[in-house]
Amino acid sequence: MHPILFYIGSFPVRAWGVMVSLGVLAGTLLACRLARKEKINPDKVVDFVLYAMIGGILGARLWEIIFGWEKFAANPVEALKFWAGGLSIQGGVVAGLLICLWFVGKHRLPAWKFADILAPGLILGQGIGRVGCLLNGDAYGIPTNLPIGVVYAPGTPAYQAYGSRPLFPAEIIEGIADIIIMFVLLRLFRKKPFDGAVALAYFILYSLTRFTLESWRSDSLIIFGGLKAAQITTLATAAVALTLFIFKWQTAKRKAKTC
Repeated sequence: MHPILFYIGSFPVRAWGVMVSLGVLAGTLLACRLARKEKINPDKVVDFVLYAMIGGILGARLWEIIFGWEKFAANPVEALKFWAGGLSIQGGVVAGLLICLWFVGKHRLPAWKFADILAPGLILGQGIGRVGCLLNGDAYGIPTNLPIGVVYAPGTPAYQAYGSRPLFPAEIIEGIADIIIMFVLLRLFRKKPFDGAVALAYFILYSLTRFTLESWRSDSLIIFGGLKAAQITTLATAAVALTLFIFKWQTAKRKAKTC
């Protein structure tokens, strides 16, 4: 693992920052391409991403602090060091969703259609960002004897927790799953049954994937009945998204019959 890729003078260029930046760039380019297909100005996508990038990082860090305060209680200043690891994708998505609602209202954009444009790029960015988590040594898994186990370098959060023991490669598995979800969403985008189908499918598929992978993560907070905070929130998110998906699909079918 290489948390720091290289130095420019005395300034460290961190792997996490590089991969997140690449993820944002790739996701934005994909969203702009989809925006053109939906007859929406790609500049609106770029404007939104600038807001969402800042808000997403703040939301991701705040989520981590709220649900994992015991890691920062002894030294609260550490809570400010987001570049050292400890960002929750869920917090970033929630912040991004709130910013999206504000943005589409301000610019009078079709909300569900705009969400469909963003969803494939978002999951692509998440998948690339997980490479940064791997290089940074965070979002790590539980100890494993499987041949796919990863041994992290000294100085990483994973090494501080488990030393040189092989750990389940949770970041790699989630990154692969994210890319698979992206292709599913792109296929759905071509023939979506209603506006919002792609965005709701994103919330369903990613939430179920994250719920499953949390069983092999060891850096998450367990808060109720043996379930982790991420499992509870993803299960609730999947349930709400699935309910909306079914409702909107049935509504679209009824409208098609009356036309």
